[in-house]
Amino acid sequence: MTFRKSCLSMLEFSLLCEGDIASVMPIETLLFTEDCWGEGQVKSQLGNPRCFNLGVSTSEELIGFALVSSVLDEAELYQIAILPKAQGCGVAIGLLQELVKRLKVLGITRLMLEVRETNTTAVKLYTSFGFVLDGRRKGYYTSLQGREDALLYSYQII
Repeated sequence: MTFRKSCLSMLEFSLLCEGDIASVMPIETLLFTEDCWGEGQVKSQLGNPRCFNLGVSTSEELIGFALVSSVLDEAELYQIAILPKAQGCGVAIGLLQELVKRLKVLGITRLMLEVRETNTTAVKLYTSFGFVLDGRRKGYYTSLQGREDALLYSYQII
């Protein structure tokens, strides 16, 4: 399927569970080449009752997901991933909007994340959505070029 902007109205959001691992892993390995989670780590995330994992699909396939963990009224976004064919069409913003809506119902008031400083596409997504830069972890990530900083962002859910 070739993804088109007209498909945005046909997106479906659903909670992910351990049974979705076969759909999640191909996206995981394709998009997170340096920080790819193994199957065991993804399975643990999808089966953890403290985690909130949201998928976005077309009628044909899973095209993305958001993996989140929560404690009390705060949550941390571990990963957000959208297949390349669906990128640049607003799917990630739609997924974040749905995620925030559902987290609010659960009583979550703050969503946090960290992102590689060099991941400018993700930084642009988060800042355009309204995430605020809270800080930096120097040399947090290992990369082919050495070490790079993690940027810490948060979003107040109101």
